[in-house]
Amino acid sequence: MKEPVNLVEDWQAVKDKIKAHTWARQIVENIKPVTDRWVAHYEDDVSRVAGWGHHYFCDHCFAGLIFDPEKPSEHTCSGCGRPRVAQEVDDAWCYMYRSTVCSQVFYAAVLHHLYGGPTYMAFIRKVLSFFSDHYGMFNVRTPPGQEGRFSGTDLTDGVSVIWLLNGMELVRDEFTMDELETYKRRFFLPEAEFLIEKVGCTPNIICWMKAAAGMIGLFFNERQWCELAAEGEYGIKKKLSDGLLPEGFWYEASFHYHFYCAEGMTYYLAFCKLYGYEFKEMEEALLRMYRYPVKYAFPNGEFPNPNDGWPLLKFGSYAQQYEWIRNIHDEPAYRYALAQCYDREDSGHENTNIGGVARLLFGRNWEEERFPEELRGSDLPDGKSEVDPDIYFAMLREGDAAVFMKYGYVLRGHSHADIMNFELFFKDEVISRDISNSGYGSDLFREWQRKTIAHNSVMVDTLNQPNRPTGRIVEFDQDRNSILAAADEVYDGIGFSRRLQLHEGLLKDEFQVIPAPGHVEEHTFDWMFHCSGEPQSDLPFTKTDPPGEEDGYQLMLETASCDTDQDWEVSWITADKRLTLKMEGSPGTTVYLFKGYQHRLDVMRWGVMVRRRGTAAIYKAEYHFASLPDTPITE
Repeated sequence: MKEPVNLVEDWQAVKDKIKAHTWARQIVENIKPVTDRWVAHYEDDVSRVAGWGHHYFCDHCFAGLIFDPEKPSEHTCSGCGRPRVAQEVDDAWCYMYRSTVCSQVFYAAVLHHLYGGPTYMAFIRKVLSFFSDHYGMFNVRTPPGQEGRFSGTDLTDGVSVIWLLNGMELVRDEFTMDELETYKRRFFLPEAEFLIEKVGCTPNIICWMKAAAGMIGLFFNERQWCELAAEGEYGIKKKLSDGLLPEGFWYEASFHYHFYCAEGMTYYLAFCKLYGYEFKEMEEALLRMYRYPVKYAFPNGEFPNPNDGWPLLKFGSYAQQYEWIRNIHDEPAYRYALAQCYDREDSGHENTNIGGVARLLFGRNWEEERFPEELRGSDLPDGKSEVDPDIYFAMLREGDAAVFMKYGYVLRGHSHADIMNFELFFKDEVISRDISNSGYGSDLFREWQRKTIAHNSVMVDTLNQPNRPTGRIVEFDQDRNSILAAADEVYDGIGFSRRLQLHEGLLKDEFQVIPAPGHVEEHTFDWMFHCSGEPQSDLPFTKTDPPGEEDGYQLMLETASCDTDQDWEVSWITADKRLTLKMEGSPGTTVYLFKGYQHRLDVMRWGVMVRRRGTAAIYKAEYHFASLPDTPITE
């Protein structure tokens, strides 16, 4: 067996980095007090029940609760400040406690190298001994089929094991052979068996669990677990073969789940390199997975956010992963991503993003990276429009604007009912964005964020889009920044098509609702558009009730409407931008203006709904967007 090299080759270089760079010193100053608090106060109790993390949200505004590791039964909302008392929240706290302490083992190992002394190793041993001494005695309470063995769910078991091993790898030489044998026999091998045998999970969860089992096999020189993790119907090879599409995007069609699926395998790949274990299929897949988002990000580094995930994702959200993959395999696409991750120290931002431990160990001043034109090939942005027909995504680009469009589905799981939805970026922000979602346990997720009504799409007969059809490109013109996409049977007997063309300061949009041959029934069609800013319009709106009772209509707020057969327009005004929606008139049109939720109940935006009736409908719209001149300050 090849002897492993070190995960961090030169700790003196890390210490020199801390002396030389404010950001590196600040990273240490950020993590050390938190880890020191865990070291001083860590006390777990096997009688605690570990639950589901998606319950750790406020039941009033749906913001996340504030996790305090010293208060297992006190939970305060980070948004509205209300306390929440419930068994499921206490269970979720236990999940957070156990999964967090596993990551703290990694941080403690880093701090041990930086500061020495017995304290950090004593903490690491205490955590490992607790899990080893009580394995098989832990109780969990999660949604059926998601049960883990110690941390809560099967997924968090895998994640927790990976961070334990990452930490142990940094301080491997500090353990005795007897200690390692005890941890292996009492905790890690039984957990590897569980992770391998657990099947039927969401594909990204399978990848985490198998990666964790493979890392156990490498760390403890039990390589049969590596083979079991790779092979078979639920092995990593099969999951990547099924789920990784030709251009390199994960088939759950969410940038969050794309990165999340890649993350566990990234740490496994680092171990494969350390221990000389060849896993070509996984390595090649990961390199493609990290290249892909570079081409589909908006110019400000923010990602489109279709389907399930978490809001406001950007390169900086995944800086840790890019640091790990670049440390394994260095290439321009990963350097480009890292150059978008961090703020300059003199940026003046209130919350300057300086990165975390991965940058401390592997990174540098990436914002100084330069990318000459000769490097801007297939893996770096070139400013051109593009499509990925395998995942049904398109990105149109022109000057300071970009439009992302989703026009079909690969899987129903994690999907939102929003075919033909688009996001619009202008200048420095996504002004009409997909809000994605927050915790899966919330009513806001179920009744709004996943529904058609919260997206820039069309509803028929006030019903959420029921079907998940594949889409197709009818026309795509890269030079003219134009796409026409279509899908059949969005509703039974009804298909959609949408043509978008992006010009400088203008997006043209034609949305058609198309009945199947022989389908002659009349329907109600509701066209939606949501945007940041305060609305302005000359339309004579009057207050009205929401125009529906279910599928999100009941959550429309401050609703107003007017009837018009003529061309009309509504504008949204922000501090430095104006977007004006102009729509061609059609007999029998009712325009609704309303407030809708975003990713939290305390974050709102204004939307427009355009209702028509008939056997078919054509909505012809233009979006004019421009910067507003600076307003002079007067005395």
